[in-house]
Amino acid sequence: MKLKKIGMRTIKTALAVSLTILISQRFNFKSPFFAGIAAIIAMQTSVSESFTMGKNRMYGTILGGTVALLFSYFAPENVFSIGIGVLIIIYACTLFGWEKSVQLSTIVFLSIILNYEEGSRLSYALYRTLDTLIGLIIGTLINYFILPPKAEDKMEETIHNMYLEFKAIIESIIWHDGSSSLENLKNYLTDVEKNYNLLKKDIKLNLCKTEDCYNYDWMFNTFETIYNHLTIIFAIEKVPQLTEGNKNTLENIFGKEILIPSSENLDEMDLVYNYHLEKLLKGLNSIQETLSKAQSIN
Repeated sequence: MKLKKIGMRTIKTALAVSLTILISQRFNFKSPFFAGIAAIIAMQTSVSESFTMGKNRMYGTILGGTVALLFSYFAPENVFSIGIGVLIIIYACTLFGWEKSVQLSTIVFLSIILNYEEGSRLSYALYRTLDTLIGLIIGTLINYFILPPKAEDKMEETIHNMYLEFKAIIESIIWHDGSSSLENLKNYLTDVEKNYNLLKKDIKLNLCKTEDCYNYDWMFNTFETIYNHLTIIFAIEKVPQLTEGNKNTLENIFGKEILIPSSENLDEMDLVYNYHLEKLLKGLNSIQETLSKAQSIN
């Protein structure tokens, strides 16, 4: 069995949990367990995700603690009331857009309802909330200050893979190997959009110097435009004639000859095909030039 390298996120998660539990024990917090869970939750793949996740989980924790406190005072402790409380928490988290906070919020609710000591409901709820808050803060700070993950690296990798996928599909169409599909491109477009949104959030946190980053906004829009042209080409069932310009561009990009000769006697469908192919190739060339320029700078 080949051993894999331990990732930085794994190391930082272990550090965050250890430090959180150490602080919890040092200050005699009631439940280091909840603090440790929160530290793990806060260690996301990007710092902006850590901030967002930490904020939403904190809201969820406060919600779970508040509902548990109200139920422990005003509702009988039985299976029915606990079920109603869980239902309220899940509905509220969904309503406020805290879907990823549902699990932690319900865990906090159940721990307070089932484990509090008589006469200490309020203090127990406050301790559960404080434990979670400490874990979220420590996990987020470690992710921010110790080798923060760079969203632009993921963006660059996704863009490069998407560029190669576009090339492979165009090559398949022109040389007719019959293996072309748009399914992977849809997935790459989704990944590019996701990583681009993360990158914009990280830029706001000064984790990416905008002058060192590509013009991702332009590149993302260009990929979408290329994809739209490609879907139209896919919809054309006949094998069209190529213009001399498109034929030369394709041979330059792929470094191999197109055996079918070009033609200037094009019917209406040929003209539509070559128009979208020309636009597609221009967009692909502009992305390739941007990638090459970025690699030469790095």
